[in-house]
Amino acid sequence: MYLKSEEICGAICRGEDVSERVSQIEWQLKGHYKKQKQEMRAGEQYSFAYDQRVHAWDALYDVSPSVRAYWDSIYPHIQTPKGRYSALLRFVCSREQFLNIPQTESVRLLRTLGWTPGDVMAAFLENRHDISTLTICPDAVAEAVEADRDTALALLEGREYDRLFDRGYDACRHFEWLDFMYLFMGFDDKTFLTTAHRRKRLCRHCQELLERLEHRAEPWEEKGEREDLDFSIFSGALLKQKHVMASAAGQRLRKGNENNGYYVLSFHVVDEVRGCGAALRFDAFNKSPDYRDEERTAREVYLYRFPYFLPFDDVPLCWRCEQRDLPEDFVKKAHRAFSRLAGFEDGKGRKK
Repeated sequence: MYLKSEEICGAICRGEDVSERVSQIEWQLKGHYKKQKQEMRAGEQYSFAYDQRVHAWDALYDVSPSVRAYWDSIYPHIQTPKGRYSALLRFVCSREQFLNIPQTESVRLLRTLGWTPGDVMAAFLENRHDISTLTICPDAVAEAVEADRDTALALLEGREYDRLFDRGYDACRHFEWLDFMYLFMGFDDKTFLTTAHRRKRLCRHCQELLERLEHRAEPWEEKGEREDLDFSIFSGALLKQKHVMASAAGQRLRKGNENNGYYVLSFHVVDEVRGCGAALRFDAFNKSPDYRDEERTAREVYLYRFPYFLPFDDVPLCWRCEQRDLPEDFVKKAHRAFSRLAGFEDGKGRKK
């Protein structure tokens, strides 16, 4: 069923009529989702909550009655916050991977099916400190913040964690949310940051955040014509774990999520003073030396600008830019760094 579902997704991307092919596996899809819903109603939700894989059949929501019926009705049966957030991640990542549907679009759909803006924010925080190969894009989280400012501000103030998380309040998640709200969302009320809190770690983080807010990236100007470098050579490149990890460490590249203890999904070249970034996104590597011989495919390079740097595996759409929007020396540095990371000899796609 998986291979056929994946083939159908490919046909959808090519604009083909897939109604006949979907009808041929509809009975399998119906049986699969019926069994999954029965297990959930019986309280057997552990595997559901901790399933960290994308499934091609979940991407068939728009063409399969069984897939649509399942996702339209499943939310009330999910018994734990972890289960809600895992389901959200699987759905949006499946549609993104197999159909190239933006995560923001899939999250909007899920919000019509029961998921709340608070679920989206909490899924982001849970995912940032989880062991997972799935991600949720900051753009979808930003939309959730705008849709439910009350929950966003409650999380900023350290409230609602008992309601939204299985284990309640967690300082690391709280700090992550403070950074997101002030550095990415541009929240400008600094009352919480200047308040004397009982927790020393919280006071220290608030002070550090206030200091970061005083150092917005400096604007710059650059004139003159220049030739664009070819970053498309990295898309589809085969990367080997041992070389990638060693090269990234040697060049002091930044990870998209430093908190993920097992996996790395991107490496970044960053100039925080000028607000410049470049990210090479690839299929997830396990960071352990035990997986040094594994290979993964590079997806794409994203160039971006920011007022304050925050590491994301999925570079926000509002940050992305063209080469001409960045200093020429930075663009050349990023191209060299990724050429070394990919094991290219000269940036023309030839291996060492």
